Amino acid sequence: MPDIDIVIRNQKVDMVESFAYLGCVVTRDQSPEKETETRIAKASSAFNMLRNVIWYRKTISIEAKLRIFGVCVIPVLLCGSEVWSLTVAHERRLNTFYVACLRTIIGVNLGDRMSNENLLDLTGQPCLENIMRRNRLRWFGHVNRMENVGDEGPRLVKKIMFSYFPDSKRPRNAGARKRWEDKVMDDLGKCHISNWRRDTLNKDLWRALINKHVHVKPVHWNIKSIIHDYKGRAEKRRADHLATANGKMARAAHVKVTSVLVKNQHNEYTCPKCRKSFKPQGITNHVKSCAEDWCKKNGISN
Repeated sequence: MPDIDIVIRNQKVDMVESFAYLGCVVTRDQSPEKETETRIAKASSAFNMLRNVIWYRKTISIEAKLRIFGVCVIPVLLCGSEVWSLTVAHERRLNTFYVACLRTIIGVNLGDRMSNENLLDLTGQPCLENIMRRNRLRWFGHVNRMENVGDEGPRLVKKIMFSYFPDSKRPRNAGARKRWEDKVMDDLGKCHISNWRRDTLNKDLWRALINKHVHVKPVHWNIKSIIHDYKGRAEKRRADHLATANGKMARAAHVKVTSVLVKNQHNEYTCPKCRKSFKPQGITNHVKSCAEDWCKKNGISN
């Protein structure tokens, strides 16, 4: 895109690659990289501010913590997600932060080996991908309900939302990045919405269709006992691993070849099988490969 000289009140407006507007980062090539990193950083800051006040407080129920999380952190993380066209890598990065927050809230970690599916099922929280899909379709329905202005045709926002950026960069070894329109078409297919032109005109119907997979369910009634079981199995695995490590260390402290053999007058050791003489630096490996029966008899492991 060529630089354009824009002068306002005798001051030239600088042309930049990216800028922040209302908390969202807008880039020239429409790349979501900076925007997602900015969202994660701000959401992480909001989450950490409540870490000692809310998340680590045992007197606050898990249900209350999850409600606070949905009100104070999720909106910060997904601000502007209605117009995002993310790659799989960016969606995975956002989902990683999302599930990490849920693990902190209920008090489990990666060592407890609780899968993301079980985590969402216990907490009753919807998948982050479904939330972003709902946000895109909600804005999509709002745009389609906009009326035309006189003889000028559709409003400017419709032209912008369905526009194409010919200078947009392509990810390496990943083909062309999907446009917002492509993502919306995928969302419509996954939500099994066939006649969106008619459905978007009915607000109540459209709201029911797009919110079908993002309803927050009640927290599992036995969540504390289930978490305790995960913690117990993790503790048992750590104990078994420690016992195995100690066993390996004990086996490593085996009888040495040089402690069984006796040096001769030339400070050399003689192999008990082939009767060759070696210096201390070479006798161990030779005896283990040459005199295996002798090693087993004297408790020397390979």
